[in-house]
Amino acid sequence: MAQNSNRAAVEQVMQQLMRGFEAGDSALIFEAFRKDGIVVGHSTATGKIVTLTAEEWAEGFPGKPAADEDQRHRTYEILDVTDEIAMVKVVLNYPGWDGVDYLALLNIDGKWMIASKSWGGKRKPATS
Repeated sequence: MAQNSNRAAVEQVMQQLMRGFEAGDSALIFEAFRKDGIVVGHSTATGKIVTLTAEEWAEGFPGKPAADEDQRHRTYEILDVTDEIAMVKVVLNYPGWDGVDYLALLNIDGKWMIASKSWGGKRKPATS
């Protein structure tokens, strides 16, 4: 029974994150993502690992939906849930980007939140 309630709680966090992405709103994002969380990925442009705080990463959200939001598609799959940690895969299909995020969620004091995000992806060629 606890496994089902944990999975349901993780599902709620993910729905909140998706609303934040759709709205382009960091305040909504931080209802799902810990402000002291981390974001890690690899920049093909620089050839380096990029590490940001969640607050630095969230600066990219302008407080309104992206101009091409209607063309952005996101799906997620909850891969595993225990009593303390969960792992979720997010697939991002944007007009200029194909990406995958892996999110680690922690259950701290009975509250599930995203603690880290590891990302990878590639830019799509511009279409005319």
